[in-house]
Amino acid sequence: MWQNCKWILVSLASLMLFSCAVAQTEDFTCVQCNATENCLKNITAIDTTIACSETQTCYTKLNDDNSIDRGCLASTDTCEAPNCVSCTTANCNKNTVCKSCTSEDNAACAQTDASTVGNAICSSADSTCMISVLQNTTERGCVTEDFEKNCTDTKKCKICQGGICNLGIFPTDRRTCFQCTDTETTCANAVTSSSNSSDSSTSLPCLHYVEDDKCYMYGTDETHVTRGCTSDAAEVNKCSTEGDDKCKTCDTSNCNEWGYSMDQSLLCVTCSSANDSQCAWGQLASNATSCEKKILYTQEEKCYTRTNEAGVVTRGCFYDLDEAAQTACTQANNCTTCTNANGCNNVDAQNFTCIRCRSDNYEGCRLNADKIGGEKCTNLVTSELEAKCFTGVWNTNVVIRGCLIDLDERNQFICKDPDNESCKVCSGTNCNIEANGAAYLLISNGLLAAVLLTLWRLK
Repeated sequence: MWQNCKWILVSLASLMLFSCAVAQTEDFTCVQCNATENCLKNITAIDTTIACSETQTCYTKLNDDNSIDRGCLASTDTCEAPNCVSCTTANCNKNTVCKSCTSEDNAACAQTDASTVGNAICSSADSTCMISVLQNTTERGCVTEDFEKNCTDTKKCKICQGGICNLGIFPTDRRTCFQCTDTETTCANAVTSSSNSSDSSTSLPCLHYVEDDKCYMYGTDETHVTRGCTSDAAEVNKCSTEGDDKCKTCDTSNCNEWGYSMDQSLLCVTCSSANDSQCAWGQLASNATSCEKKILYTQEEKCYTRTNEAGVVTRGCFYDLDEAAQTACTQANNCTTCTNANGCNNVDAQNFTCIRCRSDNYEGCRLNADKIGGEKCTNLVTSELEAKCFTGVWNTNVVIRGCLIDLDERNQFICKDPDNESCKVCSGTNCNIEANGAAYLLISNGLLAAVLLTLWRLK
């Protein structure tokens, strides 16, 4: 580089000013490319250069379509930041380009991969790009010195190298929810964003990043429904007020897909001892069936078991009852509900129990079993034939009491043997309560060794 200097005569006072113009050496070159993918994303792959004139500099320019041009800049051309950057050393126009946005100004910065948002020209080829949710808002751009110092949590900020490398949803586990307002008629129905349906809301990542964010739905009737993220600003978040019974939240992506009214998915055991004597005993959960009525999105699906004053046991779906029966079941001690699993209302309603103890843990098990309350059996008692208790003596003189159904098949057979004095079986609730000192012969055939191990693993 050299300087071309001239003496200039100014005014009648013959004031002499020394003026110098900057020019380049004959071999001064700049990187040249125009709106190609490598020009934007991978400048290191560009090896094309162009020789510039004495008065030109290198430039990197951002076009209206987010593409990049690089080359020689004539002194008569304009190059204004931030959309154009010039430099005066050979091939200096290799500036990195990054996606640049904030979700406060552009929701696409957080809710899309940012491919449609604007680009920014960084200060040099050594610059890196960043994505951040450190302040719960999403930001993308060129890395600054302060940002590099503060980016210590990789879950909330990311630094990358290469042109527009800061694309993509960030963080990758960002909660996604169905989002729409009650002014949109399509909000009544929710579908995934891959659907082409025009009569439904779509799912988007939450605008603000909050760890453990939740989705919500709020409805006042079939056509006025709002869906969103609990991290939404209070002015749009229908669930920002605690305790509103119209608000329902959930904590997996796109879980707020409920209709205002919906079919029940919980299966319940349905029967009545008025026409099925076995209904009062335990039922197989696998026999549970679907419920009939639709419920509101805010209602929790329930099964019930009820015993009326006449001792009739009924089981079924709570919301298949009329409102009066629902109220009665909620208020009564003889009606229980459950929600935890299909067929959860299958438990024995006869309240059959046995004394369950062993004398090496509690000496009173031998002579004072009447002081011990009965306990439910570990296994389900499904009929009167299975409602049996046992009392046995182990060959080390340990007394054991329990439910016959809790023993395996082999040990049940042994205890039922009328000729075996070491184990006795009886029928009825807590029937194995009688004292057992030397009442049973102690035989050393090892009969109950396996029984004890089997029984007390089940308890």
